[in-house]
Amino acid sequence: MHLRNCLLLTLALLVLRPFAVQAQEQKGDIDFNIGISMPGLYSLPDLEYHTSAYYYNYSNLSNLSKESYNSTLYPSISAELSYKLADEGFFKRLSVVGYAGLHVADYQDISVVPNTYNDVETAVKLDLLLGIRYHIINKKYFSMYTQAFLGGEIRNSCAYWDITGDEVYYGSLGDRSIRWQITYLGFRFKLGRSNVGLMTELGHGSEYCLSSIFLFPGIRAGVSYRF
Repeated sequence: MHLRNCLLLTLALLVLRPFAVQAQEQKGDIDFNIGISMPGLYSLPDLEYHTSAYYYNYSNLSNLSKESYNSTLYPSISAELSYKLADEGFFKRLSVVGYAGLHVADYQDISVVPNTYNDVETAVKLDLLLGIRYHIINKKYFSMYTQAFLGGEIRNSCAYWDITGDEVYYGSLGDRSIRWQITYLGFRFKLGRSNVGLMTELGHGSEYCLSSIFLFPGIRAGVSYRF
């Protein structure tokens, strides 16, 4: 089985497992959140093409087709589900986490000769990742954590993903289909006596980022529910 398919299957099984365990034992620590974030790594070459001095550099014919397009990037929408592995012992600070990120961009190819604009297409892809969360602080009203993910993607056939993916993901971890995300720090703030909270994450990777420099993380924020 292809590595990407193995990761997606494992993710699906582990995401469903906490609900089965909770139904049988009526215990566990599950946190679900929905958030919005900056676009991921794929946005970096897009922004570079459209702000750099060599955009429409006709002397560089090998890059002409990649540079000759219009695009509109949209914020990414995502959902995250974590399950705390234990209440005490070695695993008490660890949770297994599933992540699904929806990424959308409008893409319009430009035929330079003749100078015509093709119809606008919508590029859509869904990233599915599996990760581990380490709880630095895990109190009733405040949580702080760090986490890391690996996974794959399901996308439509829009050429936008080929253009941006060739620049970023080629040879990544030996397989260009691998997607990854590191959350440097994540925070959750419980709202009153309810199970609802506000969350924000700072990180870098395929799901959200700010630049190619790791020291400047992207931001994801949203609402969470713990049960």
